[in-house]
Amino acid sequence: MKNVLCAALGRSILCSLILSGLLLLTGWAGAATSYRVRSGDTLGQIAARAGLSVKQVQAANPKLRGKTVVQAGWGLTLPARPGAATQYRVRSGDSLSVIAKRYDISLSQLLRANPKYAGGKPVQVGVLVKIPARTVTASSTRTPAATVRTASTSSRGDGWLWPLSRYHTISSGYGERTLEGDSEMHYGVDIVAPLGTPVRAARSGRVLESRPDFERGWGWTVVIEHPDGWITRYAHLSVNLIRKGELVSQGQTIGRVGNTGRSTGPHLHFGTYLRWNPRDPLGLY
Repeated sequence: MKNVLCAALGRSILCSLILSGLLLLTGWAGAATSYRVRSGDTLGQIAARAGLSVKQVQAANPKLRGKTVVQAGWGLTLPARPGAATQYRVRSGDSLSVIAKRYDISLSQLLRANPKYAGGKPVQVGVLVKIPARTVTASSTRTPAATVRTASTSSRGDGWLWPLSRYHTISSGYGERTLEGDSEMHYGVDIVAPLGTPVRAARSGRVLESRPDFERGWGWTVVIEHPDGWITRYAHLSVNLIRKGELVSQGQTIGRVGNTGRSTGPHLHFGTYLRWNPRDPLGLY
C-alpha cells in the first residue's frame, strides 16, 4: 500500500501525511527492535544510532551487564526509546520493578500508567502493561533562561550550514538533561521554529534514512551520510521531502519542522555524529 500511495502521490506533503497516519494506525510505534552486531560496531555507536544510552542497551541485554564490548554476529534487543509509549507483555519472572528497570523509568511512573497495580497487586504472566511515554518537562527545557539560548552559527570555514536559516534558539542542548526527575543523554540540539519551517541539509551527502521513526520517538526523521564520516540527523519533522538513497546538496530543503514523535512542541532535533560517535553540533559552528 505504501508503494502504491507514493507512486500515485509522488513526494507531496499529502503522501507523507497519509503514510504517517497509516503507520500509526497499523501499530508502527512503540516496539522494541532486534539488531545484529556488525563488524566494526561498538556499543556506543549502536546506542547512538538508536537514540539510546549505553546503560539502556545494557539493561535490555543481560549478557551486556558490566560489559562494553560487543562481538559481530550477536543479536541485541534495542528497547523503545524513552518517551515512545508502548506496551509490554509480562513474562515469567517479571515484576513491576524489573519492568521499570528494563525501560529505564521509575516504579512510580510505571504505577501511574497502570493504576490497578498501585495497591501492590502482582502482575500476571501474559498481561499487557503500559510503558509510559516520558516527556520533557517544562522546567527542564522551556522556562529556565539557562537552557533556552541562541546558538552562534557563524561558519568556521569547515563547510557546515545551519539547518534553519532564520531560527537559532536552542531549547535543549547537547548532553545530560532531566526528564521527569531522571537524567538521560541528549545526542543533539533542539532548535525552536514554527511548524512548517524549511529544514536544510547542513552538508552535501547521501540519504541513509527518510522515514517515520516512531519506535525511537524521532517521528518523521532524515539521516544523511557525508563523505568524510560525518552523519547528521533531522528529527520531529512534519514532512520529509527526500528519499532514502538520494544525493542531496548542501542547503537543499529536505523536510519541514514538525511536532512528530517524542516532542513537546514544534522544533527540529539536529544531531551530528562522526562515524556514529555523537558530537555536539554547536562545536561545528
